[in-house]
Amino acid sequence: MREFKELLPYSEALERMLSNPLETGVENVGLENAVGRVLSDDVSSPIDSPPFDRAAMDGYAIRAEDSFGYREGHPVELRVIDDITAGQVSSKAVSPGAAVGIMTGAKMPEGADCVIMQEFTSRSGDTLKLMSKIPPSKNVSVRGEDTHLGDKVLMSGTRLSPRHLAYVRSLGVDAVTVKARPKVSIIVTGDEFNLTKKSEEGKIFESNSLMLSKLLDAIGCDVREMSIVPDDEGKIQDAIASAAGKSDLLLITGGSSFGKKDMAHKLFDKFVFHGVTIKPGRPFGFTLRGGMPCFIMSGYPVAAYVQFCLFVIPYIESAMGTTILKRAFLPIGVERPSALGRMEFVRCRIVAGNVEPIRSSGSSMISSLAMADGYILIDELTEGINPGEMIEFTYFL
Repeated sequence: MREFKELLPYSEALERMLSNPLETGVENVGLENAVGRVLSDDVSSPIDSPPFDRAAMDGYAIRAEDSFGYREGHPVELRVIDDITAGQVSSKAVSPGAAVGIMTGAKMPEGADCVIMQEFTSRSGDTLKLMSKIPPSKNVSVRGEDTHLGDKVLMSGTRLSPRHLAYVRSLGVDAVTVKARPKVSIIVTGDEFNLTKKSEEGKIFESNSLMLSKLLDAIGCDVREMSIVPDDEGKIQDAIASAAGKSDLLLITGGSSFGKKDMAHKLFDKFVFHGVTIKPGRPFGFTLRGGMPCFIMSGYPVAAYVQFCLFVIPYIESAMGTTILKRAFLPIGVERPSALGRMEFVRCRIVAGNVEPIRSSGSSMISSLAMADGYILIDELTEGINPGEMIEFTYFL
């Protein structure tokens, strides 16, 4: 059996891959279609926010100095000249001895410099009694207090969430410039798949296409074509040719190793690399076909998932200028040995704030993915991790 020409350390394989970047375009989209998209440009505020001085409390807009005459038991009397709610603007200026009833969010009337809460007043008709002194600017949200005209409010690389969209919409922004979704096709190879809904002796239910397509959805890619083909060079070649015209990127699972029926890797003349010192997922390859980046991945779902996390996600992150996976430093709860010379991807769950590796017996045990919350990496120079050590934990999508 032909062996790998070269097994690269993970860091070197990653560097080689990222030196062949995925090129993505940009597009302008309305905010209603922007959730989950990645900004390609900074967003600056076109206005001050709030755009005017406004009441921060329900009460009365007055001149602060009119309250200074208050003494305990001797309220100050003012005359109410208007009442407004949010969205209304008073046409009357607040002169000495005058007050305007005002609700939270309403624009401050001309001449007023503070809002006295209604709890500190007593009103009878148009006569208002102040039961407290109040300093200037009290209970007033001033123009530009939240955001100034020209402020950079969102940076390039931000993955837009509903809270981001609410913020920029409040500033009068209706559309943003975002990175175009990478167009990705998936080819799953293998004779062993049962593509029906009933059990078939000697066959297994195929799951890579579902897993990879949903992972791609989750990281903001557009799945253009998905094929499930047998271990036949001609049919795999046809599927690659079909995907090439529709895709920026191609994922092929199965055929990455050197067994008799491993066909996929034979269809590429030259690899950027093929074979990485990781466990699981060693027979991973990366190449270019007519300028289109191609990932040659394992057929086992767990190994394919590992390769997706370690290679596909960083590749998309680099192209989009953003970070997708969330990480945290947490203590490991138990001892975890590891062999030198390879980087190990250890599926783990979080138990009482500690990282606990899941016992698993190989890359075919897909249940280990379902039970895990995320993973840790033990590098090639580390023999193991002791209980209580802090380690970087990466959460699954």
